[in-house]
Amino acid sequence: MRLVRLTLAAAIAAGFALPAAAERPMPVATPVEQAVLVKFVNAYMSGLPDNDWYDVMADDVFKRIKSGAKDFIVVDVRVPKNKKYDAGHIPGAIFIGAPDIAKPESLALLPKDKDVIVHCDTGQQQNKAVTALRLLGYRAYSMKWGYMAWQPAPPTALTLEEIKKSITAGYPVEK
Repeated sequence: MRLVRLTLAAAIAAGFALPAAAERPMPVATPVEQAVLVKFVNAYMSGLPDNDWYDVMADDVFKRIKSGAKDFIVVDVRVPKNKKYDAGHIPGAIFIGAPDIAKPESLALLPKDKDVIVHCDTGQQQNKAVTALRLLGYRAYSMKWGYMAWQPAPPTALTLEEIKKSITAGYPVEK
């Protein structure tokens, strides 16, 4: 049963890493696999801490780096690497592109006995990677708000401006 769980966790993780684009279809579970997946995912989701989705703040990451702590690793999943990670990254961070997070060669770089702090640009892709890693047994955490919480620079600053514009629209709220 443990092998089935690990296999299903890997399948789920691989599904999270796939892009939403239509060029690669999402894997579809058979009805039997889906029944097992539903139990597994429900167990995972119900095991999440109350009001805490494994987030850490950029300030906490900075304090750990500054203290010289060795009990964690920072993983930058922003793609493309040459335009993001190579242009500047958190000190000591390693690069593993979000779509590659569950590949064996990527997992080999990640220690299971340390916290794995993952970030992307804004928090969207990192959450997929953290979910995949958690399902695979890693102590993975998202750096809340991604790299924009670390270094709000273009295009991140532009993203923040776009968010500000969108929230001033005054869309209706139903109660």
